[in-house]
Amino acid sequence: MKPLLKYVSVLFSALSCVSYAENLTLTTEQGFELKADYYSSEKMANRAVLMLHQCNYNRTMYDAIGEQLSQKGIHALSLDFRGFGESANEEFNAEKIQSLPRDKMRAAWSKMSESWPKDVQLAYDHLKNKVGKEGVIGVIGASCGGSQAITLAQKNPIKVMSFFSSGQRDENVAIYKNELAKKPTLIIASEGDGRTFTSAQALFKVAQNPNTKLLSYKGNAHGYPLLDSDKQLTNYIVQWFDDQLVQ
Repeated sequence: MKPLLKYVSVLFSALSCVSYAENLTLTTEQGFELKADYYSSEKMANRAVLMLHQCNYNRTMYDAIGEQLSQKGIHALSLDFRGFGESANEEFNAEKIQSLPRDKMRAAWSKMSESWPKDVQLAYDHLKNKVGKEGVIGVIGASCGGSQAITLAQKNPIKVMSFFSSGQRDENVAIYKNELAKKPTLIIASEGDGRTFTSAQALFKVAQNPNTKLLSYKGNAHGYPLLDSDKQLTNYIVQWFDDQLVQ
């Protein structure tokens, strides 16, 4: 919990990048409304990428990536986690949770985040309907979104994966090693980003696919700021998915 909370309080405001996406509302079985951006490819595409944000931003961190993926003929969907961005309400609001006393904060965060795997599954199912039975789907998870990517890939035929400044617990590294290591994986982390970088090294060490890449940066920038500091990173991520997301 502590590594996650380290970044949650940094920023919750929407990013300034202009979005060309279609705004979606995905409704859970319990009636909770999740907001998402869907970047549709004008081409006849059977490829898609699900984009999971870090827990001090929201879905808009993927605006540029989603737009470029769609231009490559790849459908893309970025989801606001329950409690973030436009998926927040009175009951689930990550920013308000941060102001609670520590014991209440932990309980409220746990209640909110326990719904994320099913919420992410709903977003995946939406993409699966778009690409059809023969379609292929990849996932990128930034920070806390990386653990959701692992959970999703355990249960669904995810073709390729990317971990973007995503520190993983030992249990998740073991899951990746035993179940997911053969998938092409793009791992991005800053060398000064603590557990994020050491777990990135651990994931890369056990990876088995020859197309898996570890992209490391100097400094301690975490997630979205790397896209700001390296103007080529968005292009690199998009091209990597274009190259690896094949049948």
